[in-house]
Amino acid sequence: MTLIASHRGGAHLWPENTRLAFSQTAKLDVDLVEFDIHQTRDGKLVVHHDALIDRMTDGKGAIADFSYGELMRHVVIGSGGETIPTLMETIDIFGPSAVDLRLEIKTRADGTPYEGMERRIVDELAATGMLTRTMVTSFSLPRLAAFAAALGEHGLNVGDLLGFIFLCSPQAAGQLGWSGIITALRSSGVREIAIRADALDDELMELFRKNGVTVHGWAAHTGEAARAMFRLGVASFTSDRPDLAIAAKRG
Repeated sequence: MTLIASHRGGAHLWPENTRLAFSQTAKLDVDLVEFDIHQTRDGKLVVHHDALIDRMTDGKGAIADFSYGELMRHVVIGSGGETIPTLMETIDIFGPSAVDLRLEIKTRADGTPYEGMERRIVDELAATGMLTRTMVTSFSLPRLAAFAAALGEHGLNVGDLLGFIFLCSPQAAGQLGWSGIITALRSSGVREIAIRADALDDELMELFRKNGVTVHGWAAHTGEAARAMFRLGVASFTSDRPDLAIAAKRG
């Protein structure tokens, strides 16, 4: 079965990664909500796509440089006065719903990791009972390794998650080639990959299946792209237009 993930809460329908977007997504016939995690200077986990707040809020600067209190002085553009939500607030919205989580681990603006962030994510997911309802993703294999290590500290492993997925950028695929990507996955022990929708075809699906890798999609933002994801049989895919993905699923 191919699962639909509302990307950033439906970024082409509502202001991305906001309580508004998440509350609306929770009402949709989708399987997952996709969102991104950063960490404030004082260790608070917040949901925002960019490492900087410049694009989506009335402020400027890097999330890593703000305390949580300082960050809350800024509002998300077009949200009706909302501030950037926390991971716990996001869990509170989706916990009672039928929509599970597809969480992306982010890094600082310069690509360096947030100290201790993976451990904090595991702590909050475990404390709320959401760990088994979460797919964890990242464009960084070291961040996935750090998350797996944090799970181990709880006596858990990646098999307790809904998914544990390497997000493959076109740049990584271009640099390493698909055989190089498969080698990197084997070395890291990661057995799931997400590939941009417009790069997926039957031949690529078969290559990964033959190598024991489960394939997911991302950036299927049109009805046509969503229909392709269902035809190819990816495990899940993200869409900025979850309404179009739902329509494609219904045929």
